[in-house]
Amino acid sequence: MKKQIIIGLLFLTIPLAAATPITDNEWHGYIRIEGETATIWSGEITVGETTINAINDSTSQIEEYTIPYPSVLGALEEASKIAGFTYEVIYYPSWHAFYVKSINGESDWWHYWVDYDLPMVDAGSYELKGDNEEILWGYLETWYAHALRINVEKTSVEKNEEFTVTVFNETLSPVEDAVVHVGSEIYNTNEDGTVKIKLSQKGDYEIYAEKEGYVRSEKVKIHVKNILQKWNINNLIQRIEHLHKLLELLFPK
Repeated sequence: MKKQIIIGLLFLTIPLAAATPITDNEWHGYIRIEGETATIWSGEITVGETTINAINDSTSQIEEYTIPYPSVLGALEEASKIAGFTYEVIYYPSWHAFYVKSINGESDWWHYWVDYDLPMVDAGSYELKGDNEEILWGYLETWYAHALRINVEKTSVEKNEEFTVTVFNETLSPVEDAVVHVGSEIYNTNEDGTVKIKLSQKGDYEIYAEKEGYVRSEKVKIHVKNILQKWNINNLIQRIEHLHKLLELLFPK
């Protein structure tokens, strides 16, 4: 059975590319879905009017519901099509609200944020606007949901060059004792939410933060260069300049 509904009341569910409206009834932006132990998917999506399959709590039947505007629940539907994960939704007719019960097999403790704001409406009721940029879905077994954010001072450094990582909560307050993952190494933030890091091996690393009671942060990539490469280039330039001066002395014009 297909229903056209207007979704309105509060119900519990659970969240950087610039968002750009494609049409008056579409939203384009970034969505990230953080499971209990790993990132399920992240990427850009475009969402407009969406048809959702949900279990009607009154009839226990799976029914189709149309959300006539770009919504957070519609964004989850679009992400599931791209990434291939499944999710389960329950529709409560008495509240006109959707409850996201599970994503990728993980059940009951999903929260969502829009631009790191935790809305007090269900995901089907939240209408995405052109100035919204990012949706975060996070699995967290608590009613008091918080999310980590991370800032990496540099995205390209030389071997053993120091750089600073700062971890914040969703309101940009620093988070102490967050665990910062850099490749296979871990570090802890101080009371200012910062940690200074040096990497001795060249290569590409992913940096992210975790802490109990928080949804993990986004992942930031950093490239570590071999400092000897720079020295070799500079040394070569110096040798060429020296050779040029020597030739001028031996063969004056």
